[in-house]
Parts: sequence; structure tokens; C-alpha cells
Amino acid sequence: MEIFFIFLFLLILYLLFIVIINRAKISNEKISILNKAKNAPNSLSNKISITVWNIGYAGLGENSDFVTDGGKSHFAPSSNEVKENLKAIKTTLLELNSDIYLLQEVSDKSPLSFWVSVRSSILKIFPSYLALFRADIASIGLPWPFRVNHGVLTLANAKNISTNVITLPHEPTLIAGLLHRRYGLLVSRFSIKNSSKQWVIVNLHLAAFDENGATRQKQFDTVFDFAKSEYKKGNYVVLGGDWNMELHKTNFPHTTAEKYLFWKIPFPKQRLPKDWQISIDKKIPTVRSNHKPYIKGENYTAIIDGFIVSPNVKTKAANTLDINFKHTDHQPVSTSFSTK
Repeated sequence: MEIFFIFLFLLILYLLFIVIINRAKISNEKISILNKAKNAPNSLSNKISITVWNIGYAGLGENSDFVTDGGKSHFAPSSNEVKENLKAIKTTLLELNSDIYLLQEVSDKSPLSFWVSVRSSILKIFPSYLALFRADIASIGLPWPFRVNHGVLTLANAKNISTNVITLPHEPTLIAGLLHRRYGLLVSRFSIKNSSKQWVIVNLHLAAFDENGATRQKQFDTVFDFAKSEYKKGNYVVLGGDWNMELHKTNFPHTTAEKYLFWKIPFPKQRLPKDWQISIDKKIPTVRSNHKPYIKGENYTAIIDGFIVSPNVKTKAANTLDINFKHTDHQPVSTSFSTK
């Protein structure tokens, strides 16, 4: 009996430690270099192609809904569905054949992805690419199978000069009452052939469920304070990812009730620095509502994924690949950029 009470006391101490340290930890500047790409070139061309895609940890295909968006489910329908989604995501990534991929919602062996190795599986199909990962949802001290390590992944077919994280304002609310989502910009710098300046490529994923978009407005300020400082140095800045703000006003048909669109706010174009350009495909949506499984014409769809570039960057028309939200709740956006 005495051993039982000692064990119970230690368990309570452990659980208190887990709760306190996870609730207290807000920022995360750690970057994991998953592949150094030893045989990759030391610089990028003055013309590059980039794809952004929130892959929804391969768990948000057409049959999924999600509780935070007003749905009923906390997880994907099944492990097999995650594997099927992941297979299609990998095929699409290879077909896009971009120089750089900026991916969000990448998880590895976590409850979110039914413990499927989403991140590791993607790395295997890009063995020659530089791979940089930053967790924005990461548990501390939790053992497997409860451990969560989930965030943004940058893949590039060249070696980088350096990489760092710019911490963004965070939401006051906690995930499951335990974890902060640790927002930040994953910044990667690359040499440019025959130039003393750099490509500054930013992988971002902004807040989604902050009331009235208050956190997103603060994050906007931090993003562009940093971006403008890089542009002043003469560098070529590409900001790409999931902005969680409508980058273009759309009227795609839907029957979704307004109560499920609480996350929807417009991108503040009037606050965009002078001559900075938004690069999106205005014809095709990039995200769908997750309050229920996807049915075309019923779920709300919008354009929240894409690029914003500094005035010294020339951009081709962006292209959103319409895969009808079959395997993810977002669709990939690709385009080419060149230095002016």
C-alpha cells in the first residue's frame, strides 16, 4: 500500500510538471535540420519556383471534419485514410516539381495523424533537398503515444546560408487547455548566383481562431516589420504560406451557415507596404470549411494561401492546383519568381 501511495504521489507531481511547463512555454525558436543536402548547389538561380501547401497533417481529406471549426471530430477518420491522403500528397508534390516547398501542418507520429509518419514519409521522396522543420505545436515531457510535434517544413534544392525564427504574437487561448501554439516565421536565406544579395524565403502559418482576428493583426505587423527590414538591405523577399486571412474577396458557391465562418477575416490590403505584391490564383479556392466533410457547393471555400513579395521581385501568375479538396482541406499554390 505504501508503494502505491508513493507511485501516486510521483504521478501527480509528474502531471503537474507537464501541465505547468507546457502552459508556460510560449515561444519556440528551435529549428531542426532534417537533411543538410550535402550534394545540393550552394546557391539558387535568380529565377525560382515555389509551392505553398498546408497539408493538414494528411488527416483532413474530403471525409473529415474538425471540432475547432464547428465539426464533431478531433482526429482523422482512420489510419488508413491518413495513409491514403499522404500517398496522394506525395504524388502531387513530386508532380509540382518546385525548387522550394513551404509546407504547413506537417506532423510526425502524433495522435493528429494517427501516428502515421507524415513528415518522415515526405522527406524520403526529397532525398537531395535541404529540409528544415520548426514545430508550432510541440508537447514537452509527454511520452509516446501522446507526444505532439507538428509544424512547418521548408524543402529546398539548394544549400542555405542561414535559417532563423522570428517569433510572432500568440493567441491567449490554449490548445486542450495545455499547449500554446507557438507562432513564428521560419526564415531561410539563400545565395543568388552572380549577386551579392540573397533570397529571403519565409514559411508562415498565422493564427486562425483569434477573436475578431486580433492576434492576426498583430502578427501582420511583425511579419512586415521584418520583411521591410530585409528589403531595405536589398534582399529579395518571398513570404509564403497559410495567411488565415482572405487574400482576395470571393463568391464561390456555398451553403455554409455564418456561425461556422467565425474564423473568416479579410486581409488588410490597405496596410500592405507600398509596391509589395500579393501573388495568388483568383479563380480557384485554397481552403474549405471543416465544419463537415466536403461537398462541393456546400462547404465554404476561400483563398487564404499564397505569396506576398517585395517590390524588387518579379512574379509570374500563380496557379492553384484544383484537387477538389480530396486529400487535404487546403490546395497547393505554385508560381515562379525572379529578381528584378
